[in-house]
Order: sequence, then C-alpha cells, then structure tokens
Amino acid sequence: MLRAAMALFSTLQIGARIKESLERSLRQAAVIAVAVVFLVAAAVFGLIAAYHALVSIYQFDAAEAAAIMAGVLLLVGLIVIAIALSMGRPPKKAPAPSPLVATPDPTAMLEQGVGKAMQQVGPVPLLAIAFIAGVLFGRK
Repeated sequence: MLRAAMALFSTLQIGARIKESLERSLRQAAVIAVAVVFLVAAAVFGLIAAYHALVSIYQFDAAEAAAIMAGVLLLVGLIVIAIALSMGRPPKKAPAPSPLVATPDPTAMLEQGVGKAMQQVGPVPLLAIAFIAGVLFGRK
C-alpha cells in the first residue's frame, strides 16, 4: 500500500514538474515573440529611414532609392541563405599535407588559399565580402 502511495506521489511530482517546465517554456516563447515583433518593427523603421535618407540627403529619385534598397535586401537575403546552407553541412576535413612536400611558388600558395577560403566560406559570402571590401577601399 505504501509503495502504491509513493508511486502515485512520484507521478504527481513528475506531472507538476512537466507542467512547470511547460509554463516556463510558454513564458519564454511569449517574451521571444514580443522581442521578434520589436526587432521586425526596428528593421522596418530602419529601412524607411534609409530610403528617406537616400531620397533627401543623397538626392536620389524615388525609383532609384527603391532599387538600391531592393538590391541591398537581395544581397543580405542571399548572404543569409548561404550561411544557413553552410551551417547544415558537416565541415570537410582536408588531409594533412606531408612535411616532405616542397612549398609551392607564391602564386600557387595564393591560389590554394583562395581555394581553401572558397571551401570554408562558400562562393556567395566570399563574393559579398569582396564586393563590400572593394566598395569600402574604393571610396576616397
């Protein structure tokens, strides 16, 4: 009889813990949902502010400003997709080079480095990084 009572009490404790855990998860989900709403609102406000800055400060036409904003959003979306796709794949392990192999000439080393970067990062993010670096270093 005592064993049955203890089993029932243990079951009630497990049920209470599960209920408490579920309530905590629901509260966290509600807080995260509110935070996501504020983040989306901030992103929309930032996009509108950037559009108005392009039109008023930099004297772009409305269509040009909208095209610039669409291009930037497309670039950001492609970068996010490339990062999401690269996160799903397991990392490739390259075989360790033999210490007896002679070091190649500088051009081959540069080509090998770019090849490794292309394998690790992917072509789209690497292209985006090169584009942004070119724009930043090209400005005077």
